This record gives sequence, C-alpha cells and structure tokens, in this order.
Amino acid sequence: MTAKKSTVQRRKAAPALLPEEEFFNRELSWLSFNERVLQEAEDARVPLIERMRFLGIFSNNLDEFFRVRVAALQRMDALGKRTTTTLGFGVAQTLEGISERVIALQVRYNQAFEDLEGQLAQEGIDILTEEGLDGGQAEFVQAYFDQKVRPHLVPILISDVGMPELKDGLVYLTIALEGDVSKRVRYALLELPEHLDRFLVLPEKAGRRGLMFLDDVVRVGLPRLFSTIQPDSVRAYAIKVTRDAEIDMDDDLSKSLLEKMKKGIARRKHGDYVRFLFDREMSEDLLKFLVRKLGVVEQANIIPGGRYHNRRDLMDFPDLDHPDLVFRKLKPLPHRHLVNRRSILDQVAKRDILLHYPYHAFSQLVDMLREAAIDPKVTAIRINLYRVARNSHIINALTSAALNGKEVQVVIELQARFDERNNIKVTRELQEVGIQVIFGVAGLKTHSKLMLITRKEGRVQRQYAHVGTGNFNEATSGVFSDLSLLTADRRIASEVERLFQFFEHNYQRGVYRHLIVSPYSTRRRFSQMIDREIKEALEGRSAWMVLKCNNLTDAGMIRKLYEASQAGVEVTLLVRGTCALRAGVKGLSDHIQAFSVVGRFLEHARVVAFGAGGTPEFYLSSADWMTRNLDRRIEVSVPIYDPVLQAEVSAMLECQIRDNVKRRRLDKKQRNRYAASGDDGEPMEAHRALYSFYERQLKDKG
Repeated sequence: MTAKKSTVQRRKAAPALLPEEEFFNRELSWLSFNERVLQEAEDARVPLIERMRFLGIFSNNLDEFFRVRVAALQRMDALGKRTTTTLGFGVAQTLEGISERVIALQVRYNQAFEDLEGQLAQEGIDILTEEGLDGGQAEFVQAYFDQKVRPHLVPILISDVGMPELKDGLVYLTIALEGDVSKRVRYALLELPEHLDRFLVLPEKAGRRGLMFLDDVVRVGLPRLFSTIQPDSVRAYAIKVTRDAEIDMDDDLSKSLLEKMKKGIARRKHGDYVRFLFDREMSEDLLKFLVRKLGVVEQANIIPGGRYHNRRDLMDFPDLDHPDLVFRKLKPLPHRHLVNRRSILDQVAKRDILLHYPYHAFSQLVDMLREAAIDPKVTAIRINLYRVARNSHIINALTSAALNGKEVQVVIELQARFDERNNIKVTRELQEVGIQVIFGVAGLKTHSKLMLITRKEGRVQRQYAHVGTGNFNEATSGVFSDLSLLTADRRIASEVERLFQFFEHNYQRGVYRHLIVSPYSTRRRFSQMIDREIKEALEGRSAWMVLKCNNLTDAGMIRKLYEASQAGVEVTLLVRGTCALRAGVKGLSDHIQAFSVVGRFLEHARVVAFGAGGTPEFYLSSADWMTRNLDRRIEVSVPIYDPVLQAEVSAMLECQIRDNVKRRRLDKKQRNRYAASGDDGEPMEAHRALYSFYERQLKDKG
C-alpha cells in the first residue's frame, strides 16, 4: 500500500505537462463529435433518408459552433497572438486547426451528399436541378415559382447600390448578370425566403419522384425575374454568413432584465461575421467583390462549399412515401407502473418512478402536471424552465393550474442561448394569467430541471418532486434521450423545496445532504467520491466509476480522473460530445476508457456511478463536467436510492458500454473508430436494445 502511495505522489510531483500532452483541444474535440454525426450519414446501415437528415444535423451543428465557439475565439484572438484557451492551447493555432478540420470535413460532407443523391436515384427519387427538368416539370416549377415564390423575392443590384447587411444563417443567391443592355457584368443578391418550404416535391412520373431545393426553383425563375435587364446569361451561386451570437447586455440599472434581453437579441443581428460560406464554382471576380463588400478579412473563415448551403434543412427531408428508407417508428411507451392508472400522483406516492425518454412517453409527465392542475388537493406547483417547446403543453398545464386557483411559481432562464426570444414570450403568457415568474439567481444561469407539486392529503402536506437531466420540452423529447426521477421521498422533495425558496430569496442558500447543487457542492462532492474510489484502489480493493455526460472539459475534474486512473481506479466514460480528456495514455490515463454513442437518438442524460466499496451509488444530473456547469450555473444532481431504479440505470449504462454498432472509442487522438464489444454474438445497438428492454418491462408487468 505504501509503495502505491509513493508512486502516486511521485507522479503528482512530476513536471507540469504541456497542454497537448495533458488535454485534447476542446474545439477540435467538438469537431470530432460532429464527425461522428457525419459518420451516421456515411453509414450504409442507416436508412437512406435518415442519412440525408444526419447531413442536416451536421450542418446545423456547425452553424452553431461558428456562431458561439469560433466567434468567442476570434474575440480572444483580437486581444493578441499569445492568448490561450482555458486549457492552455494557443487561440491563433486553435483557429488554424479549426479551419483545416472544417475544410476536410466539408469535402467528406459534399462527397456524402453526392453519394446519397446517387443512391436515392436508384430508389426512384431524383434530386433535380433546373437543368434536369423535362418540359412538363419545367412548366410545373415555373408556375410554382410565379405563384408561391416570386412575390416574396426582393432582388438587389449590389453592383449598383451596394451590399446590405446579411442575416445570420440565411441563404442568399448572388447572381452574375452578363451581357445585358449596358454590355457590362452586374451582380445581384436575393435572400431565399425562410418561411417557404426548402423542398418542392414534383408530381410522380413513371414511378419516380422528383425533388428540388428552393434554391433551384429560384434559379428556374431568374431569367424571367431579370427580364427587363435582358442579360445574355444568368448564373447564381449560394452564399451564407454566420455571425457572432454573443448577446451584449448593457449595465443600465433602470432597465428590467426583460428589456435588456430584448435589446441584446436585437444587437445580435449585427454581430461580426465569423464565417463566409460560398459555392466553390463561383467566379474569382465575384468572390473578391463579395469579400470586399462584406468586409470579411480572415481567410480562415472564408470557406468553399457546394451548390447548396443551409443544409440544416435536410433535417426535414421528406419521407416521400418510402417507409423503408426511414427509421422504423418506435412509439413511446407507457411506464409499466403508469399504464391505465387513473392517478399518476398516487403511483408516485407508492414508489419512485424513472421515466426514460424517448422510450417512455413524455406525455406522462405532462399528464402528471395536468392532473395536479385540476386536483382539488393540490395547493401549489413550482417549476424551473430552461427551454420549452413552441405552443408548449407544459405551459398550457401551468396556465390551467393558475386558472384553477393553484399557487404557481415559475423560475425561467431568460438567457438560454437561442431560446431567449421564446422565453420572453413565455414569460409574458405566464404573467398574464397571474403566475409568479422569477428570473433565477443574479450572475448564475439556472440550468436545473426541477418541479415540485404540493398536495394536501388529510392533515399533512405531501410533496411530489421531479429532478431530471433534460428540459421540459415535448418537442425534443422524441429525439433527446433523458431521464426524469419522480419521487415523493421526503429527503429529496424537502431539498427541492429548499431550492425553490433559494430562487425566490437568494440569501437563503440552505444545506443539502442529498441533492448535489452547483455552484456550491458539485465539484467538491464528486471529487470526494473519486477520492473514495482512489482510497479503495490503493488498499487493494475493487474500485470503479462510470461518467456519462455530454461534455467533459473542466481541467480540475479531468486531472482528478487522471489521479484516479494512476491509483488503479477503472474509469469508464460515455461522452457524447466534447471530451478534452486523453484516454489510454501510458502513465497518465491507462485505466480510463472513453466512448461515445451517436445514433438515432441524441444522448443527453448525465449519469454518474461509483463502486462505493461494493455498494454502488448512482446519480442523475443536469450538469456536464464543464467549468460553467460546475461553477457558474445552478445545476442539480440527485441520488437514486431505490434498488430497482439503480438496477435500471445500471442496465442502461451497461447497454451503452456493450453497444457494438454505434459506440466509438475516444482514444488519445479521437479518431472515432468503432468499438467492438468483445462479444461474438449478434450486433447490439443500444438505442434498439433499450426500447426492447422497456417493451419487455411493460409486457412482464402486464
């Protein structure tokens, strides 16, 4: 035991490692995650139309990456060439690495799109351009353009009147008009209407279906649109810009938070350009003209692309009556203890219930809230919201509760990135029906997923709590894999109540013996649990932990995991997105295995499990292991006390660790190699296996 301790001490006293020896660059790791999304589009085992949709997800992810992360790096780079990221990587070098990686991924992306076009054609689905239309199709498209599209187009002759500011994320066509009446080249600009469908499905002909991008529908109509100029040729190329998405909040104390957020959102429209994407077939003269007019000066951010931009719209690629080319529908299941039950609250009173979306129907959580809204015994409902759906059923249920005389309190986070506008709208709706709305804690984003229902049962007040890993958002619950703990356990419910009191009165922080709350105890409590595993390992006993999260980037917690590995703790990581930890490095992380499961559903649940000396402990959490989640947000982790639910969580983790279809190994170079399970049996895909697991549970219960 003494020898082991001294070895660990010598390692801890070793010279400090260089950033690239200790960590994987956070931004390049995120691009590695997006490569895993691209792999889904390249995977022949995935249905064709779903592969197209993965191309849309890849594109949407990349847009947000540039709006947020690249924009932040550019602001840092403007301070000087020696600036570094939080993990110690040079900012300028990181930006160079991003550009190189994005361009390489863009090449693969374009190739994947071309391959899928060809394979869809073999299935009788043709993605057509204006040059591939026959006479009847051309008439149909021209008529659609004249009736549905042309009224929404605003052509601007940018060579004559100058360049307007371009909107973030929208697609524009830049048009070269050659040989017009003035015998000179003119350039024009058209914004593609965002509210129109991106795809036009043509009438079926000889058993084949034709499909056109809106871009190409507009190209069909361009000669008629510019007929007064009488050009000899009209050539159109797509462009798109990405702007800095940071919201600049002013310090005017006389303004409410709502007013500041509204003004900040308005200023976001004029954020600096951080990426300019153009059609690589564009002429050099037109490209130089656009770059000069837009003031895009960083060559690294001028990225050549294909014929189409905003391929995020591919997420909505139509089914085209081809059920064999999309995922088999998996109908969300009722929980085995809630099926055909009159009262959900009565069932939660009997036992803790764990809902796992999208396998379980999110509507059951909405139904619990609806039940509380009209239950005469319910006196109060409290909830904290980060992101909710448009036309949210959750908001409707809260409105119903208020109108039925319940005391309703909503803690809403106005600064949920890209949902700020919807959260302002929701705030007004809630306030109009008399609901008390609280904007969280000054200086801290409220990212926890809490609900508390108070019910008078006889002479006592009973509380029903929800602690979860995901948002109260039915629109995303069909894709995001998340967990909700429903419990009437007084140990948990009383501390959830304490948190809501803290939201209302920030000076009443409270003491939490069961919940783990950021920014006050998450780092400390989980570090103590890792120390406990280290002690077990050093004393020669079995020691292990599993961390499932979306992102792992905090330097302090990564170093703590390295320390555990060096002591002999077996650490398994399931990290969907960014992982700055370098797994499997000799002498640093020999005992750490890191994996990522990317597939049909978006893994969003955060779970931490420890061996705990032979009595395993399990925690659900709203927090990733990122510095912001540990130190600058209100986050909540909850212990799972029920042995039955512990077994369920353990089975879920084991299912993902054994996946031999969608699991990638995150080695020290993050090469995204698929990881075999070591079993010689049939392919085992976690998402399919988990659905079957809950189906069997339901059947056995029945």
